[in-house]
Amino acid sequence: MNWKSTWILLGLCVVLALVVLFDRRTPDANRPPPRLFTFRVNAVTNIQLRLTNQLLLRVERARADAPWNMTVPLSYPAQPFKIEWLLQALEQTVPQTEISPEELKAGKRTVAEFGLDIPHATLTLLHDGQRTEVMFGARTPVGDGVYAQVLNLPDIYVLNSELASRLPKTHHDWRANSLFLTASSYSFNGVEVRAGGRGFALVADTANNRYLLTRPTLARADPAKVVPLLRKILDTQVQQFISDSPRVDLEQYGLQSPEVELALMNNTNEVFVVQFGRSPNNDPTAVYARRLAHTNIVLVPRDTLTALQISHADLRDLHLITWPTNSLSAIEVVGQENFTLRRGTNGMWLVGDNPVLVADTNAVREFLDVLSRLEGTVEKDVVTDFATYNLNPPARQYLLTTAVTNSSGLVSNRVVAELQLGGRHEEKVFARRPDEATVYGVPAREAVKLPRQAWQLQDRSVWTFSSNQVYRVAVRHGGRSVTLQRKPDNTWSIAEGSSGVVGNYQALDHTMERLGELRANVWLARGEEARADFGFDEQADRIALDLKIGDRSVTRILEFAGRSPNSLPYALAVVDGQTWVFEFPADLHFEVISQLFSRLFR
Repeated sequence: MNWKSTWILLGLCVVLALVVLFDRRTPDANRPPPRLFTFRVNAVTNIQLRLTNQLLLRVERARADAPWNMTVPLSYPAQPFKIEWLLQALEQTVPQTEISPEELKAGKRTVAEFGLDIPHATLTLLHDGQRTEVMFGARTPVGDGVYAQVLNLPDIYVLNSELASRLPKTHHDWRANSLFLTASSYSFNGVEVRAGGRGFALVADTANNRYLLTRPTLARADPAKVVPLLRKILDTQVQQFISDSPRVDLEQYGLQSPEVELALMNNTNEVFVVQFGRSPNNDPTAVYARRLAHTNIVLVPRDTLTALQISHADLRDLHLITWPTNSLSAIEVVGQENFTLRRGTNGMWLVGDNPVLVADTNAVREFLDVLSRLEGTVEKDVVTDFATYNLNPPARQYLLTTAVTNSSGLVSNRVVAELQLGGRHEEKVFARRPDEATVYGVPAREAVKLPRQAWQLQDRSVWTFSSNQVYRVAVRHGGRSVTLQRKPDNTWSIAEGSSGVVGNYQALDHTMERLGELRANVWLARGEEARADFGFDEQADRIALDLKIGDRSVTRILEFAGRSPNSLPYALAVVDGQTWVFEFPADLHFEVISQLFSRLFR
């Protein structure tokens, strides 16, 4: 017999047996610890909670996607987030430790030592036709755990104490604390605010994607004001539940004659009504409110009542013209001069018909910006004779159109917005929308920004030349004149017969370069007759630039007068035989003063 081989085989058997035994005793590191409960959260349809021997509450739902409702001690919407948290926490619960009946017996201990003879709380769940009942006892000595038993299971478990902490202490803890929580269960398309003479009615005009005020006067409502108001109302939280009795004395809460009554409306039907009363004597930041669907009285922030006391006039949309974003294909202007602004390719706009000019991009952008921001004040709501305001026919019209392709492939223009301007009275211009019977007053300073003639939208480049093409500059300022001459070495000197001081040559050349790229801030007028209208006379500040362009000599003349309402200098230039008046850029004007007017005449 080979004893050596025998001992080796025997040793291997012992090692293998130990490995098997150790594997059976050591849990799989990748295997999650067993959960205490096997129910699924979505399957739970009924929850009941007892504190000691008293039934505190019961909440129910018809199915997994249905809302939770309290049925005991009263019928009321329940708060879903607290309920769902507790169910999910229970579903995931893994006991910290467990105590078997044998261990209890060995230690001569009873369930009473763990607070489970009369449980502090008993939670009962109904799910899938089954019942799970959890009894919570005392906290562990350390306090981070709670002793618990599960019906039909003999062991005592130590669970995370937060489970017991999250159980409601009163039924109010699981009541819906959103004043309008159940509003989501209703279909409503409007609200009515009844507050004596300050009330209003508001509906959502979904067909036209807007809100309308229907009482006391039909008018457009401003979404920028309506949406935050509705959000604030619907987000109102209950601070405290005061009473659920339908026979409570309403007078003591200021609800016999409410300050405000708010109704959610589905067309003409009331679907949800809340009344707001007075503040408690010790808390002016809150008010009593009563939900008529449940006849209960609660305390809510006064801010909600204050928001509802806004007036009909404050909710009106005073914007005179709106249109779908990026839908415009053309703008037709009818008035002193009829012309059309058309969208071309690559974002370009073309203006006029004969000739067709490329519109200035900034001018078009400013035009649309003024239109979109233009607001008026209500002059009169129901007007039958628009001729009184020079609006029948209007003095000027702006028709915004979009290209529409029909089923045959033919393209036509459809008007998507229209603005009509009429007569002027003091500092306002009368205006209207053709879809309303209201006349508005528009600030004249805003109305004047809207182009009346095609040339106001054309390219704002006054002229173009390079600084080295300038060989002589004649400057008139404050009634005095001086002439600068460029020398062959590209420096500057005072021309014979003039007196003055030449400053930094490079700075002067920089000014010439900027003048050679001159762009109007905005075109104001054209024609020689505009001189007197803007204050240009024989003594106006003046710069004459003599240029050498090839073998030709050309003179560009620039004159300055007063300042526009925008505090920009008025400037006048003659280009291609045409006199133009425009707003001169402020930064370039400062440079002209610094390098030409102030320096030359000091």
